[in-house]
Formats: sequence, structure tokens, C-alpha cells
Amino acid sequence: MADSVVIGAGWHPELFRIEAAQLVDSFEIVHPHAIVCDESQVHSMMSRSSLISEVLSPGGVVEIGNAIKEISEAFLALDIPGSVAVKASRTGEKIEGWSSRIIAGEIGGVLVESGRKIDLTNPDVTLRVHLLSPSQRTVHPDDIETAPVIAWGITTHDGDDWAKRTAPNRPFFKPVSLDPKLARAMVNLACPRGGRLLDPFCGTGGLIVEGILCGLSCSGSDLAWPMVTGTRENAAWAQGRGGEGDFEIRNGSALELSDVWEGSFDGFAFDPPYGRNAWKSSDGFELLEGALSACHSVSNEQANLVTLVPWPPSAISDTIDSGTSFGKTWSEIKDSFSNAGWQIVATTAIRVHRSLARLLIHAERK
Repeated sequence: MADSVVIGAGWHPELFRIEAAQLVDSFEIVHPHAIVCDESQVHSMMSRSSLISEVLSPGGVVEIGNAIKEISEAFLALDIPGSVAVKASRTGEKIEGWSSRIIAGEIGGVLVESGRKIDLTNPDVTLRVHLLSPSQRTVHPDDIETAPVIAWGITTHDGDDWAKRTAPNRPFFKPVSLDPKLARAMVNLACPRGGRLLDPFCGTGGLIVEGILCGLSCSGSDLAWPMVTGTRENAAWAQGRGGEGDFEIRNGSALELSDVWEGSFDGFAFDPPYGRNAWKSSDGFELLEGALSACHSVSNEQANLVTLVPWPPSAISDTIDSGTSFGKTWSEIKDSFSNAGWQIVATTAIRVHRSLARLLIHAERK
């Protein structure tokens, strides 16, 4: 089986890799924004992730030194019929001596010499050549460092249409709605293999929308009736956009889930309500603790829980132990999850804007 190269959208490289670890059995990191995995596994990422800019499949990675020869030979060995367009691009900083136009032209020249027809307007197949070079620190710092390499392959996926699912495009809209990219990542971490998803603070239904589009059985509840009816509108809208998941939205407290819902859930994804400066104040902490315990009471043995807590923007570049949430230290937050029956397996800070950040927490039932 051939390899596939998955190139992340660049918004949050670490979250892209955390999500990939849930959706793909194994992969190799070749760049903060790119992984290589078996072609047989890449389809789950293509159908589920909103953090992908492109998938090259079949494809591979070569060093810069002999890239033109190696890429040309590897593509010709695939023996894919039809006309070809060679298109080059770059992620990261510019590398001296690299010219997308020249590289594409030279590879195209080798293919012509081998008898292949080049058609830049309406090709039967597009050969992508993508330089993966080091990137400067972004708003989301990353510890991964790699030498520059070149990914190549056939473009089989060019990203998700998440921009069409932003809150203003839905029937029921509130400015506080989650970014669809973040909501989709949370859903994928909560239910990577499908199953039954619950959002006990469903709000405008952003997580429910993404769950439906992923084909999950989605349940959502909220104390506010306008949110319940609004989420139902948005959920039906998601089904109208091709989402194959079903949904049930109810009025109820996140602290009394066993009274609101029957049966158990495979995953939980929620963004509890809190103010902008909640990382300084204990307001809302008891609600989070209660929700963690309530979710555990209706969870199955292999359940995942994914949530967002307020986080100081100044702590994004520091170690996690330096941060606070709801006026509590990270050690206290971690203890709260453990006491409620959850073991934290991954965290990543997400900057919303200069004065607001969140910490995404992925936990598994103990």
C-alpha cells in the first residue's frame, strides 16, 4: 500500500497532530504541519477533519537535494494515464534556491521527455510538489522542528468547506458560537470511531452540527429553551447539508444528565459558559466540576471527554503548570478531572484574541 501525505491547514499545527492521533492508527511527523500515513488510513481524516489543507495520495517525501529526479521517477512509476499539470507550493519560510515556478517547470520537462502530455489548464491529473520548510513561531507555539523536505503526490483532497459553516451562515446565530474548525476537532477527539455524542451545554449547537456532519448520533441539552429550539434548527440545517447523523435536543441541566438522558454515551464535547476573565475567577468552577461528574455517570467504559476551559493568554507560550483556570492552579484543575473519574491525556492552548485564550482538554474515562 502506498503512502499519503496529509498537510495541515496551519491554523493550529499541534491540534492538527492531536486530532490525527485519534483518527489514524499510526503516522510519521515530517513537518509541524504535515504527516505521512498509510494510504488505507487517510480516508478517515479526509472525511472527518477540518484541519487539513491538502492530501497527496499516493505521495511521499524526499530531500531537497535530488528532488526533481526522485519525484519525476516516483510519479512515472505510478503509471497514471492522462495529461498532467505540475503545481508547486510552499509551507513555511522561503528557502534560498527554491523557486516554485522553476521546480514545477523542470519536473514537467522530465515528464515531457518521458512521453507524458502536460496540460496546465485542464489536466487529467495534478502532481503537487510542496516544500515543507521551517516556520517561524505563530500565535500557537510549537515544539516540533524538522529539516526542510519536499512532499509530492496526487491531490485527492483540498480541504473542508468549514468557512460555509461559520455561525452567521446557520439559521440560529449567536456571536459566541465556536469556530467550526475547533468544534470539528473536539468532536473528532470525543468520538473518533463514531458512536453517541453528548454536548450538555449545547448553546447554538456548533458541536452538534459538526457531529451530524460526521455521521454521529448526537444529543444536546441546555437549560435555556431558546438554545434548545435554536440548536434543533441548526441540527436540521446540518442534515440538509448532507449530514447523516441523527440528533435529539432536550431541555435540562448539565448537572443532572442521568435524569435528562437514557443510556450511556461514547463521547462528550462541550464548552461550558464562563466570562472573559474566568481564568482569574472561581465563578463557574463548581459548574465544571458538576458537569464532569454528571458526564461520568452516563459514560461508557471507553468514553472520551473534550472540553474548553478559560486560560490566561500570557500562559500560551509557557509550561502548562504556569497557567490558571477559574482561579485554580493547573494541579487543582487536573485533580478535579481525576476526582470526577477522568484521566487527562492531552491539552493544547488556543488563542482566541489578545485578551482571551482557552485550554482544550482531552480526557478518557478512568
